[in-house]
Amino acid sequence: MKRICVKLGGRLLEHADERARMAAALARVRDEGDELLLVHGGGAQLGLACAAMGLEENKHEGLRITDGSTARVATWVLAGEVNKALARSLVRAGLPALGLCGADLGLFLPRRKQMQGVDLGYVGELSVEDVDGQRLDALIAGDLVPVLATMGPEAFSEEESPMLNVNADEAAGPIAAAAQADELLFLSDVEGVKGDGGELLSVLDPQQTQALIDSGVIAGGMIPKVRAALAALDDGVPSVRIASGQVEDPIRTALAGGGTRFVTMDAATDRGERP
Repeated sequence: MKRICVKLGGRLLEHADERARMAAALARVRDEGDELLLVHGGGAQLGLACAAMGLEENKHEGLRITDGSTARVATWVLAGEVNKALARSLVRAGLPALGLCGADLGLFLPRRKQMQGVDLGYVGELSVEDVDGQRLDALIAGDLVPVLATMGPEAFSEEESPMLNVNADEAAGPIAAAAQADELLFLSDVEGVKGDGGELLSVLDPQQTQALIDSGVIAGGMIPKVRAALAALDDGVPSVRIASGQVEDPIRTALAGGGTRFVTMDAATDRGERP
């Protein structure tokens, strides 16, 4: 039995048929005895909601600059519509899904993210210490499947303050580590990290990853995703992959070697896995 944390993003969340397909794959994994914990994003849905309300979208290095109004909309969309739609699909597939955010049970209390030269507003970040691993463990051990939107109240903030929006890729590592997950899978609409010739790279270590970023091979939205994967290794998650959620059986395909697996430099050298 493994404890698997799955971070879901991209088009996997936007349409009912995609959610149903993913829910069925997750149900098969759980029927085989593995434990599940889900973390999700929802940036596209949030962007649409903000546009509909006339809220200007500003980003810095891929992170949404979030004023008070945007933070409240993010709570409505991410911890509300997106979270409950995903939980609904999972329950329909037979999974005991429980939709939550950081405010529920005090599961996690993010800190305000600081970046030099820019005020990100109500954007948060997490460390393992910010996550209540014991409560997560109790939920999972209690035969539930927690489904986490990465919105949470800032530690020591006023009760009426907007919650902080934490990038779901960045949050997945600390959450997986605190829950003592054996595997962390980042599933989206990409099959993994590709090299400069378009080939899928099956294994990457930190040095190779940084070289691909410096050369521009890894670019755009893939940069924060690979950095989040490496950070999850640093947090102590034993196995981390970026893989496609659009194949027929995405969880088992990833666990069987699909996508790109991230390893420490020592592990890559010891096992002869340098690409």
